[in-house]
Amino acid sequence: MTQIIDQSERIRALDPEKSFIVQAPAGSGKTELLIQRYLCLLAGVKQPEEVLAVTFTRKAAAEMRNRVLSAIAGAADDTPPEKDHERLTWELAGRVRQRDEQEDWRVEKYPSRMRIMTIDSLCAGLTRQMPVLSGFGAPAGISDDPQALYAKAARNTAAELEGGKSRSQALEILALHLDNRISAVENLLSLMLPHRDQWLRHVANTRDTAGLRSRLESAIQGVITRALSELHGRFPRGCVADTLELCRFAANNLSETGSDTLISEAAGIKDLPGTAPGDLSAWQAIAELFLTKDGGWRKKVDKNQGFPAAGSAGGDPDKKAHFDNAKKRFKKLVAELSNTPGLAENLDSVRLLPAPAYTDDQWAVLESLFDILKLAAAHLQTVFQQEGRVDFAEVAIRACTALGDPDNPTDLALSLDYRISHILIDEFQDTSISQFELMRGLTAGWSAGDGRSFFAVGDPMQSIYGFREAEVGLFLKAWQDGLDAHLPLEPLVLKSNFRSERGIVQWVNEVFPQ
Repeated sequence: MTQIIDQSERIRALDPEKSFIVQAPAGSGKTELLIQRYLCLLAGVKQPEEVLAVTFTRKAAAEMRNRVLSAIAGAADDTPPEKDHERLTWELAGRVRQRDEQEDWRVEKYPSRMRIMTIDSLCAGLTRQMPVLSGFGAPAGISDDPQALYAKAARNTAAELEGGKSRSQALEILALHLDNRISAVENLLSLMLPHRDQWLRHVANTRDTAGLRSRLESAIQGVITRALSELHGRFPRGCVADTLELCRFAANNLSETGSDTLISEAAGIKDLPGTAPGDLSAWQAIAELFLTKDGGWRKKVDKNQGFPAAGSAGGDPDKKAHFDNAKKRFKKLVAELSNTPGLAENLDSVRLLPAPAYTDDQWAVLESLFDILKLAAAHLQTVFQQEGRVDFAEVAIRACTALGDPDNPTDLALSLDYRISHILIDEFQDTSISQFELMRGLTAGWSAGDGRSFFAVGDPMQSIYGFREAEVGLFLKAWQDGLDAHLPLEPLVLKSNFRSERGIVQWVNEVFPQ
């Protein structure tokens, strides 16, 4: 019998009293684990509707439902399977059969009682239950390709701005920033509208522009600090002295020739730059010197990087030798730096970081954009009503609205809170911001140890739903902080292909005694 390296994690994941977030790479048997968890939970509830399993595609939902039904049907056979993981599923399905008989569920006859659905179906169902609170009247169809809806809303927005007076100044500022092209404004709005669940909450009330500017700059500075911290920690300390000396050499030579490049920012550098936002320009100077435009290590340098040719030393042999030696030292240093994995990528990434604060002109453009975005979002709602179609994001946003705020839940949220005891979600790395907020709304009022649980499975390395506004960072947020402070998630990592052991089956028998 082969011992799997993550057996303890797989055992732990089946504890119905705990909430987990599981990182499950491809081939790790995560679907089987998800089904086993579902069966485990189903065997412990009064009604099958108390367990909600959420997937991202109809195919995945159908596959999971069929496999659960197949397992329940297979448990009628008294002969256990030989393979350990199949035997575990058989054991759990047997518990479900017993529960089914005790409570008269008849899930094999009425499989719809098992709430295994796509996240879009869940959102649509919530909006149908509370059409007034969600903001939907008659049910709207969901467009698989809503780009035409965004384009129409963008055109209507631009047309109103051109013909109106109240926002004409905002349009003028934004259009000037985009080379006075109204078509560019429309294109920008079309690109922004699909992501409105990310920005609408921030621009909905822009009266406190000073506070908003401070929050945005603080967020930018946080991104800069994290990036520089990673770079600073990776930079080889044995290369620091030579790096600083060659940076000063190049910067001083460029200053003498009147050349104005990023490398010139390193003229007064004395120590390895730190991790504060104010250190960004120094790191960008280092990156400019040591990396090519494509982000690879620079193999040779010339006067454009501050390394004059030996011939430019005139008749001064010492200066000529100094120039030659600098190039040799640079080549040797690059060879040493290139031995540090990921260093070139870290250096290259800082070149893309924005300045830590906005200029007044930049902020004026942003204020204009905020104003216009709110108008564009309103026009999109009108287009939705006219066309009778919405996008996936709108359904998720309205479902969140129907549930209310976690601190002030609606009647729908309270009734769902009563009926749902456990939530499982597959491919959690493909969750959007609005869908993440939906999960928080569904679990509002839950706490560790209250008999309810949340179970998320996914792999941040496999995010595939970029077109559906997936935010892989939400997986990492949940990994670190849980859904919220009241519902922490215990992180688990699956490291091997699925091979259930006899010990797991024994553990199940102990948790669910006959």
